Amino acid sequence: MDEDDTKRLGSLLQAARDARRPRMTQPEAADQLGVGRTTVQNIEAGKFARINRTVRDYAALLGWPEGAAERVAAGGPPPAFGSSGTADEPAPAGTPPLPLPPAVDYELRNAETLDATVINLGPDEDDGHMIVVLQGRKGASPEEVARLAARYRKARRYLQNLATEDDGVADS
Repeated sequence: MDEDDTKRLGSLLQAARDARRPRMTQPEAADQLGVGRTTVQNIEAGKFARINRTVRDYAALLGWPEGAAERVAAGGPPPAFGSSGTADEPAPAGTPPLPLPPAVDYELRNAETLDATVINLGPDEDDGHMIVVLQGRKGASPEEVARLAARYRKARRYLQNLATEDDGVADS
């Protein structure tokens, strides 16, 4: 497992925590795991050498099935999540598909999802959020995926910084 693997796993764990409803903060996750907030920050930043018990416990806390952290670190896809933020939750019977614009639907179906994150646009859940999905061509080589992941991390940081900047819009 190399640094790119741990960073990818860490960012997917962060995305899973951010996607939970109700939201879970890093201090809340740390408290539930019985570790310090810095440990959760380090996991989400990919600053760990191997998948240990704490990383597995964190993945389980976020609803990931057993063995998912190892599969993701090996380059596999992250677990699917339902609306409550728990893994593999099926949609309720009779739920219509999401009304995605045709271009987005096409891209999601015809490429491989490599990563995703939710970026909050303000301090409150009511402030809205954007969902960013990283996709690559199906069957991409590990080198191509690593190149895409590096570009994605840079773009994600940029978007996160934009979302936290004071844009001068008065709250009403």
